[in-house]
Amino acid sequence: MTDMAESSLGFRHDDPVWHTQLDLAERVGEVVAMVRDYLAALTPEEFGRLPESCRPLRVKADDDIEYWTWRLSEATVCGEPIDAELAHEVFTHLLHASLRIARIHRDRARAAVLTQ
Repeated sequence: MTDMAESSLGFRHDDPVWHTQLDLAERVGEVVAMVRDYLAALTPEEFGRLPESCRPLRVKADDDIEYWTWRLSEATVCGEPIDAELAHEVFTHLLHASLRIARIHRDRARAAVLTQ
């Protein structure tokens, strides 16, 4: 059985096209750009249904994706009003991106070791 760090196929039910494209990304910058595009597609009303402390409004690099994934994982316990379904959807997208970034870094590190 493949562990979740190897494959985030369990998250494909939300948006299979986006997740497939994400799986094909070969560079971290591509993943960051895809996350920005995803977030840009959310309406102001949708952002308003997330707790203010959990609104991923700015993603400049991969560490921002990690940060917002963590913030959204905490969203249901922050005590602020929340649209749990929307928070789960956004969290799932960010988590999938985070896992892809981790795999890209892992593959790059393995390649570096093999070339030494």
